[in-house]
This record gives sequence, structure tokens and C-alpha cells, in this order.
Amino acid sequence: MGVTVIAIFYGSILFCLVASVYRVVRCVRAPLHLRWELYRGSSVYELPEWWTRPQVSFRAKAKSVVLDILTLREYYHRNRRFWYSLIVFHAGLYLLVLWHIWLVIAALTTDAEKAPVAGVVWGHVATILVGIGGITILIQRVADRRLATYYPPIHYLKWAFVLVTLVGGFYAVQWHFGGDTAAVMAYMKDQLSFNMEHKLNPPLVTALHVLFVSPWMVYLPLGHVMQVFFRYYHELRWDHVPNLGGGKIGERVGSLLSRPVHWPAAHVQSGKTWREVAGELPEEATRET
Repeated sequence: MGVTVIAIFYGSILFCLVASVYRVVRCVRAPLHLRWELYRGSSVYELPEWWTRPQVSFRAKAKSVVLDILTLREYYHRNRRFWYSLIVFHAGLYLLVLWHIWLVIAALTTDAEKAPVAGVVWGHVATILVGIGGITILIQRVADRRLATYYPPIHYLKWAFVLVTLVGGFYAVQWHFGGDTAAVMAYMKDQLSFNMEHKLNPPLVTALHVLFVSPWMVYLPLGHVMQVFFRYYHELRWDHVPNLGGGKIGERVGSLLSRPVHWPAAHVQSGKTWREVAGELPEEATRET
């Protein structure tokens, strides 16, 4: 069983890294997209001479991202009731991630016998917050028709899997390790030092928890997290840099305009380049005039 656990766990980590790099490269190399008005009153393009307005600085963008991630302020303003569940879940999730980071650093730099009792308390509090938030989010998603409309069935399975993973981790820490921070740190230190005896013969409860965690490593690069940054922040919120001629944007637009048109319509003729289509009236419209 140990070999299987090792293969699945480290294979999922490798997949997460490779898939993440692949998705980032695909997004960076994607063709320049057209700008469209999504909702009335939502775009800078509705402002007169919008191209003369100063561009949003990197500092302002970074501040906005941090505030959105930490406070989920859009949900706070648009759906306060749902925001309470989300903020509890995400606060617990951030604490849980920080707890694992602390656990790795402490295991490498601190004597396990001197581990503070508060270490396990930190992990338990974070797990309970994630559990409470996850359960209430799932209930609201089921009970509220407005939320259920935007919620594919597969996501219900995702939330159930979240709760199972949490229960497995809580059980491993509290019962298998007896709620002892030193025991958890000693186990982590063995794993980080690649003690093959322990890796090849893992306790059943820790092996199961690792197997439950591994699918999340596969899901992460394929989920919506990267879409939030590349689609929402980059393309929808801040990608309104004007094309004033020359520069990288001009070069990309020129390259795209030279590509052939492969589909016909009343306003678009195939067999031409996009530059030709954009520079003349459609044939049908010309005949009508």
C-alpha cells in the first residue's frame, strides 16, 4: 500500500505543477480578445474619451486583489447572507494552509518535544471553521434557488468530498496522534526526511488522508481559481489598455487582422482577411444602399 500512496501523492503534486504551468502559458499566449460590453453601466468604455484616463497602477491592482481574496467584499455587498458562510469557510481555509506551512517549517527547525500545544489547537480551529462554512454553503446552495441556478451538480460532490477530507484530517490528528503537537511534528519530520520505512509502511489513517488530499492537487489547476485571476481580474476588470498605435498591442492586432476569415455571415465574408472585412461594408449592406 505504501508504494501506491507514494505514487498517487507525489504524482498528484507533479501533475499540479505541470498543469498549472501549462494553463498559465496557455492564458499568456492566448490571442488578443475583443472587448465587449457585458452589462450596461459596468465598463470604462462607456465613459467619453476613456483612453485618456490614467491606467490602474500595479499597486492598486494588487491591493484590490488582496482585499477581494481576504474579505470577499463583492459577496458582502451583493449577498450578505451568503457572505457570512463564505467568509467563515475561507478564513478557516487560509488558517489551515498557514497551519500546514507552519507545521513544515517547525518540523524542520524545531525539536518536536518542544512543540507548543497551541499547534494542534490552531489546526482544529481552522478545520472546524472550514467545516462550518462548508456545511452552511452547501445548505444555502441547495435551499436558495438563485444560488442553485449557477451551481452545477458536480459541485455538490465537491463539497461532500471537502467535508470527508476534513473529517479524515481531524481524526488523524486527534485520535491517531492523540492530539499531540509533538507527535504530529515528528511524523511530518519523518515524511520530509524521506524516511522510506515510514513511507512504505504508513498507518492506515494517514494513508487514507493522503489519498483524500491527492485529488485536490489534481483539481486545483483545473478548477476556477486560475480563471478568477486570468478571466475576471485580467480580462474583465483591468484589460482596457488603449491601442494608440504601435507598441505590443498594435503588433498583436496587426497580426490578428492578417488572419483569414473562415466563416460567412451577412456581415462577414469568408475568403478574406479580417483587415479586409473590418475595412469595408458587408456586400449585403452595400447592395441595400
